[in-house]
Amino acid sequence: MATKSEVVESSFRLGSGRYIQEEGATLLLGDEVLRLGCKKPFILTGKTAWSLAEKKIKASLKEKDIPLNYYIYEGFCNPDHCDRILASEAFRGCDCLVGVGGGNLMDATKLCAAKANLPVINIPTSSATCAAYTPLSVMYNDKFQTIGSQHHLKEVNCILVDMDILCRQPVRLLVSGVYDSLAKLIETTQRLDGKTEEEIDIGLRSSFVLSDFIYKRLLADLPAACESVRRGENTKAIYDTVYLTICVTGIISALARGSNQCSIAHKIYESTRVIFPSESKTWLHGELVAIGLLAQLYYNGEEETAKVFRSQMGSVGMPVTLAEIGIPDTDKTMETYYNEVASTPMMDGVSAEELQKLRRSLEEMR
Repeated sequence: MATKSEVVESSFRLGSGRYIQEEGATLLLGDEVLRLGCKKPFILTGKTAWSLAEKKIKASLKEKDIPLNYYIYEGFCNPDHCDRILASEAFRGCDCLVGVGGGNLMDATKLCAAKANLPVINIPTSSATCAAYTPLSVMYNDKFQTIGSQHHLKEVNCILVDMDILCRQPVRLLVSGVYDSLAKLIETTQRLDGKTEEEIDIGLRSSFVLSDFIYKRLLADLPAACESVRRGENTKAIYDTVYLTICVTGIISALARGSNQCSIAHKIYESTRVIFPSESKTWLHGELVAIGLLAQLYYNGEEETAKVFRSQMGSVGMPVTLAEIGIPDTDKTMETYYNEVASTPMMDGVSAEELQKLRRSLEEMR
């Protein structure tokens, strides 16, 4: 049976004001800052990301006579860290936020922009998540534990996806982003199972259709996309994969309107970050979600698909068990995960038989 579905956000925030994906897109930053009517951007970035984008950003801002003002942000998206940035002297007088980096950096930039009620431009340096696109931030405390997500009232104003950078990202980041995108179909299937069309929200149905398309396309293109980034070549395979994992996956999330589209697998992700923060700190979002997808597939009644999925994960270097990411493989661990997932609102009203199936499904992560 389908588990409970709740629309968290009433509006369909379908995208960004402008999404530009091309070689050299970072060089458009100055134009986009001026397009927003801004004069003094504040750039949040990481050390590695800045080394990749610094030269282009400096050139673009200098050409438009826009001052350079950047801050190296370390760690996960933390509300207290964001508050300190906004209260800093360096931020005084800034009129827009620019995020340059990975998913956590994108989330931190969006959170700062929401708190300051300012426009935001994102320049992702990997396609490991769709965070550059989605109008929400996943937040963490100082111990790197998840503390919830904040849905933002406004969409991202502009996203500059520079294929000079993205076609050279580490294969690990590319693969992680693909598996995070694959989760959309697997998790939405849980929401639709056993429901009639009259009972299904049209946004969720639309997201399912798109999810089915990208699931097949991403798996078909993954070998060629991996080869492209190994060679540092901007081929159609890597261009399409980046577009699907950032832009289309972001649209899929928007269509679902936060209606608990992310089910068992993402709950396992959140639980892992909370219960085992030190063990999971160095593992990517998509890697943790993918392990949860093995349980999700079994719960969905797709046992044979789960076997094939596990094999696919292993073939591209993904971890396939909790033990591989340093989490104790014990019955106590599995009971902890069961209690975390079973106690969530999405499992309200499910039968004792369904809960027993959930317990069995979690064994797929061992």
